[in-house]
Amino acid sequence: MEKIHILTDSAADIPEAQVEAHGIEITPITVTHEGRTFREYYDITAEEYWKLLETSREIPATAMVTPAQFLDSYRRAAERGCTHILGVLINGNGSGTYQAACMARDMFYDEYGRDMRIELLDSQTYTFIYGHIVVLAAELRDAGDSFEAILSVVKSRLNRVEAFLGVYSLQHLKKSGRISGGAAFVGEALGLKPVSHVYAGAVNVCDKVRGEKALVSGIIKKVSARVVQPEKQTAILLYGDVPDERVDELEKRLFTEIGFMGVTRCPIGPSVITNTGPQAIAVAFYGPPRV
Repeated sequence: MEKIHILTDSAADIPEAQVEAHGIEITPITVTHEGRTFREYYDITAEEYWKLLETSREIPATAMVTPAQFLDSYRRAAERGCTHILGVLINGNGSGTYQAACMARDMFYDEYGRDMRIELLDSQTYTFIYGHIVVLAAELRDAGDSFEAILSVVKSRLNRVEAFLGVYSLQHLKKSGRISGGAAFVGEALGLKPVSHVYAGAVNVCDKVRGEKALVSGIIKKVSARVVQPEKQTAILLYGDVPDERVDELEKRLFTEIGFMGVTRCPIGPSVITNTGPQAIAVAFYGPPRV
């Protein structure tokens, strides 16, 4: 009989209630700020971290999950009699966490053999964009689905999920060096707000709108052009430290203008918000399959 263990990293931003309800293992990415180190998910909340980031004069450093941490996880699963592990992890283009998990798998197989199957998937994305798929995998396992069936669903979902991300302020991107001081100055002077497509392992600016009020409209326009059968899916509304009225407006328009079946809100956690800055908002959804 199959005994399936499901794990991910803390960048998946899965709410604690869902982690506890489904027994999902969260391996923590660490964040170091002014000599203090925090384990994402375990030691600091998203909201606490937003405030820290807004008042900090330096950009905190994030560190991937190590091979040793993953190896310990695999050993514990084997000791509990697990026959399968499914790990869905942060975009390998943006973190070494996925590669660390693969290294640990090789080490485990060398030490224990291959009686326990370990499947690791590079989500090619960030935050609850893949976190909600991890939760789905755990729900399917709890419902008695086979490992192969769960793996098939997860791969299909990862192949179709995408997001559009908007940033209200360029100051954090300037501070982190992701854009030049000159570009930030011009952008702020003109009131430009970038919209990025989070897709297939990349985050690329695909549009710039002028003014804060236009950012929600810009995201709605982009999502509308890409989403497939919104009436049959739930949008994921991701947000940082932005005014409630902006989040409320975006949620309302996802229903009224695009016709999503539902909308789930999720705050963006430390390892991702470190790169975007706290004034970020995004929508994840399912589009056409990637070729």
